[in-house]
Amino acid sequence: MQRPLYMTILGMFCSLAILLTISPAPAAEPEWVTVAGPRCPLIRKQFTIDAEPTKAVVRIVGLGHFQLRVNGRKVGDAAIRQPWSQYNKTIYYEELDVTSLLHKGTNAVGVMLGNSFWVNPPAPKGRYHKEGAETDFGQPFLLWVDADIKTADGRHTRLGADASWKTADGPITFSHLYAGEDYDARLEQPGWDAPGFDDHAWTTVATAAPPAAKLEKQSWPPIREQEVFPARQIVPSRPGAFHAFFAQNASGMVRFTVEGKAGQSFTVQPSEYRTDAGEFMKPLWGAPVLCRYTLKGGQPEKHQWLFFYHGFQAVEIVGAVAAGQPNPDGLPVIRRLELVHTRTDLPEVGQFRTSSLLYNDTHRLIDWAVRSNMSYVMTDCPHREKLGWLDCWLLAPTYNYRYDCRDWLAKVAHDIRDAQEPSGRILTVAPSYPGTRFPGPFHWTPEWGAAGVMLPWHHYVWYGDPSILRDNYDCMKRFVDFVASTSKDGIAPAGLGDWCDYGHGKPPGQSYFTPTDLTATAVQVMCIDAVTRAAEVLGRTDDVTRYRALRETTAAAYLNRFYDAKRHVFTNHGSCQCANAISLEAGLVPDNDKKAVVDAIVADLAARGWQQTPGDVGHVFFIRALARNGRSDVLHHVYSRDGVGSYGGILQKGLTAMPETWDAMNDGYQSQNHAMLGHVIEWFYGYVAGIRQQPGSVGWKRVLIAPEPRPLTEATASVTSPAGRIVSRWRVVDGKFHLDAEIPSGVTAELVLPDGVRKAVGPGHHTLESGR
Repeated sequence: MQRPLYMTILGMFCSLAILLTISPAPAAEPEWVTVAGPRCPLIRKQFTIDAEPTKAVVRIVGLGHFQLRVNGRKVGDAAIRQPWSQYNKTIYYEELDVTSLLHKGTNAVGVMLGNSFWVNPPAPKGRYHKEGAETDFGQPFLLWVDADIKTADGRHTRLGADASWKTADGPITFSHLYAGEDYDARLEQPGWDAPGFDDHAWTTVATAAPPAAKLEKQSWPPIREQEVFPARQIVPSRPGAFHAFFAQNASGMVRFTVEGKAGQSFTVQPSEYRTDAGEFMKPLWGAPVLCRYTLKGGQPEKHQWLFFYHGFQAVEIVGAVAAGQPNPDGLPVIRRLELVHTRTDLPEVGQFRTSSLLYNDTHRLIDWAVRSNMSYVMTDCPHREKLGWLDCWLLAPTYNYRYDCRDWLAKVAHDIRDAQEPSGRILTVAPSYPGTRFPGPFHWTPEWGAAGVMLPWHHYVWYGDPSILRDNYDCMKRFVDFVASTSKDGIAPAGLGDWCDYGHGKPPGQSYFTPTDLTATAVQVMCIDAVTRAAEVLGRTDDVTRYRALRETTAAAYLNRFYDAKRHVFTNHGSCQCANAISLEAGLVPDNDKKAVVDAIVADLAARGWQQTPGDVGHVFFIRALARNGRSDVLHHVYSRDGVGSYGGILQKGLTAMPETWDAMNDGYQSQNHAMLGHVIEWFYGYVAGIRQQPGSVGWKRVLIAPEPRPLTEATASVTSPAGRIVSRWRVVDGKFHLDAEIPSGVTAELVLPDGVRKAVGPGHHTLESGR
């Protein structure tokens, strides 16, 4: 029976009504909102959800740093959120699942903001700031929130920041990336981040124009809390002050529990220095870094720095006493005191252990400097600098052997191409802010700018993904072209060179042994080769031809200027180690001369009692040149030493992280947490354990396990490569060498024993044995 027309029309209207009920019109686009400051603001929004939420995702940008809270609880476990970036080009947002924190009915979202490189003014008088790192990208605080909430009835509700959100000053009264953080607990507003809070006295935020930068999703882990080190030594220093020492020098935050009266306050000054007698030593590189805490009183108060971290192993506390100490003036009493290590939470992928306690301790020493400089950029030190100095590319394999850096290093490469100048020049620091304009070669030097070429190429070889080359190819080409255009007679412009080379008896810094135009030109040749190979991968045949020709003319100029073919040494001022090694690794040594050039390095080492002389740039090429030319026996001599100028000597001084200089200068200026001379990690995994890629392999599809054992008796190492977990275990028993290897699916390998026995294998567990 046919339905009457009026029933059909009525049914259509009912269906439309239902559709309008379960699919409301989309909300307006979220706006950027701002608060003028100067105090760090609290921002909140109360809202209602009509049905039980089944999925809720928040996308958020909080500049400078932010903490997101929903219904009275912190979202996630990150310690500091909001990546540093080239803010005028790229701003990253985080995508956070908040489903479990929401419920049907009234909800509230709260955001606390703090300072970062977004706006980094000079610090007030009497507090430290890094001169040359000042920035100002506009409003001191900027927030963008876009939440999508799906409920059980199928609806999607969109919640975005707009002019209806409300704000008030928070308890952080001072926030500075370098100078510290002040917190007044009396200014806390309990419940401000929960529904039902009385915010009638709060003001509304102001809307702001969107930044010109492109928004991109953060793809790598945030900074999170890691190991916790309680104070293990408390030393009263003077009335109302004491020093506390922790077991580790690390990047981190101070956490404490304190009791006292409302309005009482104390300061915390962190330091990484101790005198030779073990006493607290204040840094001498600037005004103090200070964090002040003011008590609300009445009960024990637990607090941890919120938006500030620092590299330190000790603190001076003024205005409080440690529990159990005399307290005639009734000062606040600190019941608990901890160093909470923080770093970008990159997964660990490598493990290394040998029969040598010195090698094991060296691995640990360097690893603490590596992890302490894993921030939103690869910093060179976690205290006075916190900048992305671009000699980082020289450490990329060291980081990769220990941690999964795929997305993090891709972000570093993104920073570099964002910071590249229109001319093609890449400065020494990326992100490169208006304030990061340092004098002379500290501003621009080829060996640092080369990161824009060499880091993407290394990333491709290690991880096997050509997208890193597609993303960075234009940057790579333009840098090589810029250096070529500023070269004179094929020789690249001189810069910092082999910074902090050693053994000349002069203060650390500029390269003394190796001409700076030599290292600049050798690195330019490496960059030309990387661009040529990237062009081959990407099918840019015209570029292959052009850059091969550029390489030929540059190499000829280099040999003509720097090579003494009769003596088989490259130009140097007293030690050929860096000059010869970097020439070998750049492929600039005639084939028939390679052995003699290597022998010259060995002779220089032997004459110095196996003291290495290369610095930040040359050291990694020194290792590779000797290892790849069959002289790991020499490297065992070098790295088994103790005394001044060696890893063993650094450990003998009691340091717990790799310092800035080979002799571990304890002068209050040189960093005691600096990864830049830690390249031996690459040799530990690649040659002592023997785990490395075969020549020409990409993405760890073809592996070589070829240990170099002497003088050790056993070693175990594993690396979870992009192709899977690779294991090398070897031991020497009764003069016989035993090797156990594990190869993942889809990978082929060659096992090579010290006596030259070789065996090609596929996936699985394999054993091989021979005379040593």
